Amino acid sequence: MSCKQTVSREEYRRLDNRVTCILQQRWPVNEISQWVGMLKDKQQAMACAILRRRHPRPASLALPAIATEVPIPFQARSNLPTVPVLTADGRSVGRRHIVDGLTPVAIDQSGTIRCAVTGRTLFIAPGSATDRANPGAAAQLNPTYQPALHQAVADHRQHVEAGE
Repeated sequence: MSCKQTVSREEYRRLDNRVTCILQQRWPVNEISQWVGMLKDKQQAMACAILRRRHPRPASLALPAIATEVPIPFQARSNLPTVPVLTADGRSVGRRHIVDGLTPVAIDQSGTIRCAVTGRTLFIAPGSATDRANPGAAAQLNPTYQPALHQAVADHRQHVEAGE
């Protein structure tokens, strides 16, 4: 079996999520080994690499004797760019990985959307304090906002049930 296997980001994500679930549910060692045995070729190699890295006692799993490390460009989460996530009042609550090619944005209580990196306003919520302070700015700015190009890393809007 070749060690130079390529894997799609989605395929890796699915396997990584499955291993996460298995580990969180504390599957017995023999069941994990059986699950790995049902996988084929590169999926099996990937699952083994993920389990060797994340299982507390990987030697107890009796994983198939395949390449110990499968080169996966998506496995090193620490190399992914992150952005700080702030509460509505500006306190830091950690960092969030950002999706390549999407601009990370934060949505404030009023619904105004700003870039999480630069703070630049990208969309002004109608009726918000920003809208009232800058008459006409929303009409000029909002048509240029493209939600598909952005990743919401913080959403501080009040989610209120609509009354009937």
